[in-house]
Amino acid sequence: MLLRHSVFHEALFPADLSGVESFDRDKQDFALRRMVHFSVPPSTVLHDIPLILFDTETTGLDSELDRIIEFGALKIVGGKVVDEFWSFVRTDIELTQNIINLTGITQPMLEGQPEISEVLPKFLKFINGSIIVAHNAEFDMSMLKAAGNRLGFEIQWPCFCTLKLARKALPGLPRYNLDTLAEHFKLTFEARHRAVGDVKVLNGVLQQILEDDELGITTWGDVSDCVVA
Repeated sequence: MLLRHSVFHEALFPADLSGVESFDRDKQDFALRRMVHFSVPPSTVLHDIPLILFDTETTGLDSELDRIIEFGALKIVGGKVVDEFWSFVRTDIELTQNIINLTGITQPMLEGQPEISEVLPKFLKFINGSIIVAHNAEFDMSMLKAAGNRLGFEIQWPCFCTLKLARKALPGLPRYNLDTLAEHFKLTFEARHRAVGDVKVLNGVLQQILEDDELGITTWGDVSDCVVA
């Protein structure tokens, strides 16, 4: 039912969403120039639709000059983790020492890993039919859209931002980064500044907020002011 709101052009993603492992830029140049988008009615209950919590690690903060080097995502249905997505992404951009120190990801770890042209289609299939969620979503969405643009297609997939949501739901905190929210909710990181590690903590934060009956956050419309288009 909900999948009718999700549009993946047949030339880009076949109807069964199988067999698409990577883009061949020479053979599919025309097919790549498509829009990939998703929408749901404001009345959609968040508990009833898959939520994809995702995070990216990157070579830097500039969506045009920098590149994604790691994807991590959890699929949540009814508050439960039902699936996981993770991948390194090989890039020609040399990692700075600052990024290595921050993420623990080194250049040798990316050697032999798939390029974005292989990873991004898999990630888009993973989020099909789902609402996506990220912390400081403007950044992750800018990186995701830029990656799509370089492959020749446009991603229009509204994402609600848990940074905005936390500011709305938890007034008075000194900061709203994941470290502060983890401390507030007594959550621990498996690995900070690694995509899946951050997403697992993000899931804990999100579930605590959604389970707070006093906040009354139950539908997509309830988080409309936290959406990054």
